[in-house]
Order: sequence, then C-alpha cells, then structure tokens
Amino acid sequence: MLQLKPKLNDLMRCNIGDGKSASFWFDWWTDLGPLITVFGARDPRDLQLPIDSTVSSAAVNGYWFLPPARSEEAETLQVVLSTMQPPSESRGKDSFLWRRGNWSFSKSFSSKATWDLFRERSPAVPWYSLVWFKEAVPRLSFVSWMSVLARLPTRDRLISWGMTVPASCSLCSWGLESHGHLFFNCTFSAALWSHFAGWMFSAPPASLDSVATSIDQPHIASHTGATTVIKLLLQVIVYIIWRERNCRLFRQISSTEAKIIRRIDRSMRDHLLSLPPPREGSVSFLQLFLSSRSLFSP
Repeated sequence: MLQLKPKLNDLMRCNIGDGKSASFWFDWWTDLGPLITVFGARDPRDLQLPIDSTVSSAAVNGYWFLPPARSEEAETLQVVLSTMQPPSESRGKDSFLWRRGNWSFSKSFSSKATWDLFRERSPAVPWYSLVWFKEAVPRLSFVSWMSVLARLPTRDRLISWGMTVPASCSLCSWGLESHGHLFFNCTFSAALWSHFAGWMFSAPPASLDSVATSIDQPHIASHTGATTVIKLLLQVIVYIIWRERNCRLFRQISSTEAKIIRRIDRSMRDHLLSLPPPREGSVSFLQLFLSSRSLFSP
C-alpha cells in the first residue's frame, strides 16, 4: 500500500468552495497539480504561505492575494488563479472528487474503478469462470484458485524449496504429491471426482484444466444452471481433498472414501439449498444436482 502512496494524488481533485478544507500546497485544486510539486520545498516561503495553509489563506475579501511573483512558477500560478474564482463562503464547503475511468471524476468512491486504474490488465485465462462466479463460496474459490495456479504447498514444492519431507502422496501413498497428481491422477482423489463427475460426463475430465472446456458440452450447457452445479461441485471436491490431505499430515486423522463422498454430498446439498433458482420458473440448483444422474446423460 505504501508503494501506491505517490499515485494517490492522481486519483483526487478538489473543487474549491470556501477554501477552508483544501490544502493550498498538497491538494490538486488547480490545473498545475499539487503546488508543492511545482514549487518544491523552498518556494512556499517565497509565496509567504506556511506549508499547512489552506486555499482560503490565499484570498482576502473575495480576491486572490499573493505577493508579487519572484519566479517563473509563481508567475504561472498567478496566471492560472486569474481564471479561477477565489474561495467564498457563498460557494459552500470544498468538495473532493475521486477519479473514475477516462479521467472522469465523481464525488462517490468506487473501489472497483480505483483498482482498475492501478492493476495491469491481462487476457482472461480459460479457467477464470471455474474459480470466480456469482454463486461461488469464497473459501472454496480461494483454494481452487491456488490449485489452478499450482500454488498450494504440495510436497513437490516443499522439496523444491529445500525442505526434507516425504515425496509420496499422503492420500494414495504411491505417486509424487503434486498438483497434477492430487487433481486428479491420485487413485483416491480420482475415485471421489469420478463418483460425482461420472453423473455429468460420459468421460469425466481428468485434470482441472480440462474441466473448463468440458462444461461447454451441449448436453450440459443446454440445462439452465448446470454449469454452476458442476463448478461448485469441482470447488467442493478440490477443497475437501486438500482438507483431507492436511488432516492426514498434521492431525494423523484419515477418512474413508465412503465417508468423504458423504461429506461432499452433504456440502453440495447445503450450498445449493441456499441458492435461489437460476431463473424464474426453472428447477432449483439442488433439484438439478439430485437429478444429475439422468439429466446430464448425453
């Protein structure tokens, strides 16, 4: 956040009213920008205005009142001020505006518009809709996001960081624990995924990357809300697989495949029950999930 501080001046403008709130030196209230950047640290003394002066300090009886210009910068400022109305009680209080896109300004602050001004835009990745969608649960989305980016602290990553840990998967005790293995080359996690995804796909996608293209199949996309059910199911399974892995490593507690299947089913029912139908008059998300064995058959 501190690194963004120098950029904050670009985000705000001040409309002068009575001039009692706006800083003469630090607020952006003329076309010249913050005057401290124009004059530097020395020249505030040349204008005979202390560093903590407000804009109202530069006006007397409704007129701008500054000493004769002793520098090119001071002369430029006086030219600019000649085109501006001096502060006045009749104009009300000073108002501060926040920048939106395309250099427009508004009295209301928008975190989204402000973030868009700072962030570097990149092309949308194919999997973005698997992670971020309206019905998603934030904690599930976060783990899914980390898994798609391969940023979870799996054992292969821990080893690459120089840590001495076993390399084998804690779920199946066979392969090297990596993101590709956990989702879903591991026999244990593959069984969980296939149990549910088999209701919706004739050949369930075997990796996170391939799910994004698979949900566009006509026999799935034709059903309102079907893609939402599949995306939420994927996130629930990824989350529970990762939680089971951590329970086995850090608490030495393991659950059977049947128990985890029941946990996934219960979690899906709870999440879907809280959602309104995808469209007025359509079946609910929960009904869609419960009937998915027959509904999604190609």
